[in-house]
Amino acid sequence: MEVNIQTLASCLGISQRMVRQLVEDDVVVRTRRGVYDLEHSVQGYINFKITQAKPKKKEMTLEQVKTEHEFIKMRKTELTVKTLESKLHKAEDVERIWTGMASAVKTRLLAIPVKVSPEIAGIEDKAQIQKVISREVADALNEIAEYNPADFVESLSLEDELEEENETEEEY
Repeated sequence: MEVNIQTLASCLGISQRMVRQLVEDDVVVRTRRGVYDLEHSVQGYINFKITQAKPKKKEMTLEQVKTEHEFIKMRKTELTVKTLESKLHKAEDVERIWTGMASAVKTRLLAIPVKVSPEIAGIEDKAQIQKVISREVADALNEIAEYNPADFVESLSLEDELEEENETEEEY
């Protein structure tokens, strides 16, 4: 099907000027002056956009590769040190610890009625009842506050980390 420049530009969602540029780049097919092949032009434009979207590999010199590698090693070392100092934790460790803590708190909170009901059964004073319940809720919530960085530390020692890093270096 043949169309004029306005129709083609509208179909592709681009300006007429861009259509002219794409003709020069052999992306859009012009059959004759002011007339374009719609089917082949749309296919060419789609291929053009796909090609544009693909990330282009950039050529790097050996020196650039070595420099980038050194930056990566430096960043890895920084992260390892932060992990050993308990300033950085692995996501799976955090999830494991928090899941355990949340489960323990949930269990404790759900057990409060069973635990305090015999204690407050005979109490008439609302303030005393509130005090007993508040104490139990506070005890349950304090379990969350008991953060211990050692819980997050993996068993991998500093020597193991350095040994692993040296093995990686030898590969290059």
